[in-house]
Amino acid sequence: MPHRLGKPSYCTDHEWMGRSDCTHCAIRGMMLFSQLPPESFDHLLQPIGNEHYPPGSILYREGYAGREVFSIRRGLVKLLSLGVDGSERIVRLLGKGAVVGLELLDQGTAYHHTAVATQDVDLCRIPLATLVDLELHHPELCDRVRQQLQYQVDRADHWIKHLNTGKARVRIAQLLLLLAEIGSDRNGDIELLPRDDMAAVVGVTKETASRIIAEFKRHRLIYKVAANTHRIESQKLQELIARESSVD
Repeated sequence: MPHRLGKPSYCTDHEWMGRSDCTHCAIRGMMLFSQLPPESFDHLLQPIGNEHYPPGSILYREGYAGREVFSIRRGLVKLLSLGVDGSERIVRLLGKGAVVGLELLDQGTAYHHTAVATQDVDLCRIPLATLVDLELHHPELCDRVRQQLQYQVDRADHWIKHLNTGKARVRIAQLLLLLAEIGSDRNGDIELLPRDDMAAVVGVTKETASRIIAEFKRHRLIYKVAANTHRIESQKLQELIARESSVD
């Protein structure tokens, strides 16, 4: 199968039975349709679905000519790129408010990556036909789409600049700051990625990633506050990055 559907989840109104109640969305201001009037959703032939994907779920695969884009409400999604040797590499992490699959707006274009949930992910599944129809009748949506595309370009630049170069400790520190930026909860706390994902993101071995996280925990740069929930000391991590980056 090209991708595995998530279980329906519910927005504000449980009677919607898995269909998004965009008018009452608690985080609508961050989402793709934030600039649209409520009445724009009244007569959609292909409604937007609100779904839940557990860790490891595949939203879509690279090269598949899909018909849906996905707007993330909660959790993190990793984008994988297939190498010439058949290996997959994590090329981006995206969190709340980001949209994946927008490359389908180029007519005839397939998905550029494989998208996989790295945590419990709550998202809105948007049929491409619905998005195209909304863009046609509400040109202001085009501005939001362009913002999303620019955001992903900026994310790619950040990835190359901060996560693929420099010392391993600096790259892990940059990754923790990135997780806080795109995936923190209302208290600013984060759920750590699995160690093999952390290693793949910054280009080190799993053992190196585990050793550095253990070191950071000993020095209270990161510490556990609840089950699978950690708090990071952002200022101390930034100081570590500045200190280590200044040493030849």
